[in-house]
Amino acid sequence: MNPTLSLVLLGGGDDARVLRTVRSVALDVAGVAELVVPTTAAGAEAREEVDATLPGRVRWVDDGTLAVRLAAASGDYVGLLAPGDEVEPGVLEAAADYLATRPGTDVLYTDEQWQAPGIEGIHTKPGWTPHYLEGWDYLGRLCLMRRSLVEQAGAGPDESAAEWDLHLRVTELTERVEHLPVMGVTRLHRPSTRPEDVEAGRRAVVARYERLGVDATVEVAHQDGYLRVWRTLPEPPPLVSVVVPTGGGRRDVRGESTLVVETAVRSLVERTTYPRWELVLVVSENTPDGVVDVVRELAGDRLVVAPVTGPFSFSYSVNEGVRVARGEHVVLLNDDTEVVEPRWLDRMVAVAQDPAVGAVGAKLLFEDGTIQHVGIVHDDAWLPVHAHRVGADDASHFGTKIVDVDYLAVTAACVLVPRALYLELGGFSEELPMAFNDVDFCHKVVASGRAVVCTPFATLYHYESSSRVADVRPFERQYLMDKTLELAKHDPHVNHRSVR
Repeated sequence: MNPTLSLVLLGGGDDARVLRTVRSVALDVAGVAELVVPTTAAGAEAREEVDATLPGRVRWVDDGTLAVRLAAASGDYVGLLAPGDEVEPGVLEAAADYLATRPGTDVLYTDEQWQAPGIEGIHTKPGWTPHYLEGWDYLGRLCLMRRSLVEQAGAGPDESAAEWDLHLRVTELTERVEHLPVMGVTRLHRPSTRPEDVEAGRRAVVARYERLGVDATVEVAHQDGYLRVWRTLPEPPPLVSVVVPTGGGRRDVRGESTLVVETAVRSLVERTTYPRWELVLVVSENTPDGVVDVVRELAGDRLVVAPVTGPFSFSYSVNEGVRVARGEHVVLLNDDTEVVEPRWLDRMVAVAQDPAVGAVGAKLLFEDGTIQHVGIVHDDAWLPVHAHRVGADDASHFGTKIVDVDYLAVTAACVLVPRALYLELGGFSEELPMAFNDVDFCHKVVASGRAVVCTPFATLYHYESSSRVADVRPFERQYLMDKTLELAKHDPHVNHRSVR
């Protein structure tokens, strides 16, 4: 037997908008949904039409507070709609079928859309990515929550961001959150970007951290309503070891031949505001004379030199760097990077204060300012590719270039990992000397029960050519297929998998 659904109408709107929503719910021919409506939402004539359109399936509530409306809901699952929302035909029955076959699901959400240029208003969502929800209410509509959990969570006193607040409260009680990748709702407008509504959302996330008992600051990351949480660092902050493998290579940067490690270290020294860090320079065999002297002149007492011999292996080099590192956290950093945001390391360490997080990646830009990396996703063959590669560094894609987002992997061109965890998981596999070692390691992090998060506020240049084709050898590809394929099939950012 399918579960029943209660759709609770939020405030605002007028008769026409209420009727628009009611008529869309009436297309639920299976009759699995009821609608809870405040009497103040519609006039007497409209109320008669509502009752006639949904006979026996409307619960009128005199008190307009969300808490009272939620208490009036009788369905097994509860979701919120705004007057004017149109539920897409068949989605309620599909959701009920999904929940019937997966009775352990506590929260089920669908994709949504609204009128906007091009595809800007078509929000095809990732799977459950909890850090994303702290930066934006991506669960949105339609989001169905088990009623017993809604009752346990309760509605907050501030109804200005009631929907986001309820999503946060309920998901604090469960991790059994699933995505039904179908278009569920067409909204009249995109989520509000009015300053007062953005501030209400910020207060909802502040309240979340107060409930969790975690000292944190929540700031508005973008005027469109995207937020950023800064967990408070201990005093003194933990020592971070920045591990930089180098062979002393040169590359044209902005038209000039450049010793890339010099640029990287100079930017570390001149632009990094985080106070406690050391530089572990892993020097490959045949590195030109004088390279270490250049770095020592820049880094001074922060420098630790770790020479390695033999053919270059990124995995071996970073493993050796981590071995001699003294920091509580290690940052693996390519020598062809350059710091853009001075608080990059403050940000990465702040994200790592969440004990659920095992690896933190950064936003990397090509020399022309387009995106090289804000997280790694998997393509149709379940092989890793960079999300938003060569896209503009802007606020598009529903904040995923701005707010923290969970991924299965991030690039080791810049990644922070607690040193103890790195050693616990065996570091980078030396069976993968060059390609895919970061993906393999991040998958080990996820398999250990920790999250991999990309925090785009930490921004650096990565002087890699945007047209470069990765040199992947057959054995590396086979290793990846053998070791990571099954986990890759659960990539939350792949929205084309079939519903089983």
